[in-house]
Amino acid sequence: MCKTLYIWKQQKMLIKMKKPILSKSWLLLTGGEFKLAQYWLKQPDVQVEETEHGQIICTLLNRTESIVYEGLSVFINFLKYLQEPRSFEELLSWGKQHEISNELIEETLQTLVNDKILLVGNLPWKLTVDSRLWSYLAAQTSSLDKLYNSEQAWNSSRVGIIGVGGVGSRVAHELAAMGIPSLILIDHDDVSSHNLTHQPLYARDSVGKLKVNVLKDILHNRYGTLIEGLASPITQEISPLLLERLNTCSIVILCADEPSVDILASWITPHLTKFNIPHIVGGGYHGHSTSTGTTVIPGLTGCWQCYDSLIEKKETYRSFQHIRGVSGSFNPLIQVLVSFIIADTVSVITKLTKPLLTNGVGDFNLETGKFNWRAGSRDEKCEICSHITNHYVNFT
Repeated sequence: MCKTLYIWKQQKMLIKMKKPILSKSWLLLTGGEFKLAQYWLKQPDVQVEETEHGQIICTLLNRTESIVYEGLSVFINFLKYLQEPRSFEELLSWGKQHEISNELIEETLQTLVNDKILLVGNLPWKLTVDSRLWSYLAAQTSSLDKLYNSEQAWNSSRVGIIGVGGVGSRVAHELAAMGIPSLILIDHDDVSSHNLTHQPLYARDSVGKLKVNVLKDILHNRYGTLIEGLASPITQEISPLLLERLNTCSIVILCADEPSVDILASWITPHLTKFNIPHIVGGGYHGHSTSTGTTVIPGLTGCWQCYDSLIEKKETYRSFQHIRGVSGSFNPLIQVLVSFIIADTVSVITKLTKPLLTNGVGDFNLETGKFNWRAGSRDEKCEICSHITNHYVNFT
């Protein structure tokens, strides 16, 4: 086996490797301070292939990017070894067994970290379960420490969902399937026959039963999720019991539309903001469009009151005669709204990606495929949130 600087020359740059910038102690910039990095790990989404011409192709599956190296097959063995967290001493020992110099190991680590092939840090995080969620999230950072802390936050989180109809039941199902450990479901409605067409988790034999009880049984039996169901109606006078339970949540999602999304949000979001609980006003769907609402992080973003001027309110007036109409419900439109909510829930809990729906409100039009975002900002004079200090860690 030859032992020169041939193992990996980065073809896309057409230059040979430079000498390592860092010494074997490997300094890692974390939170503004330099600390010794202890572990390296191959990104879970990196797929490695060797061509017949001896090229090594690393495909970053979650990032739609490929990097081509020229070198020897031992490079693939090196990446296989890095599928578990490895210390610097372990990597040097591996190099000695394969007749690879310490200098070349250092150069290789430097290059692979720069190319976002490796994660590096002081905590030995690894993909311990068959979870594509964490493969996706790992690609959002190069820090093992951030991944470890994010997984700890996810595994200790509780999500409150107010309203488990067309939107809320889907949100609960998606979060349970993704491994959220605990949910609080709040809804006083029974399953009715007209729910069955657009709330598919409820079967015909569940008609007449409380939605929270039906959904609790389904999700616990299917995913093992710990679920608390509260059949409490939401009124302007929020009950102390409900506030106490919501105060245990990492984030609260408002999916109910009775008496309306806007009225419900005006009742409950001031309490959530006061207790520094992040929350998502899940909006609603009507006709061919859906309101995505907003994601509120107290002290960091505006609150629901800050966006009052952006909210399109319907006129209310006394009716002397009334013919009831039937609002439309189109399942694909519901799923669009659910996708926005789930994405921001993951962002708020893990802090690995930035939420999409902060500082404004928006509508998605299914007929045009366009998203209309009405930007807002935190009102420094807002009587609800202006006095709240940001205790929230900034996003990656």
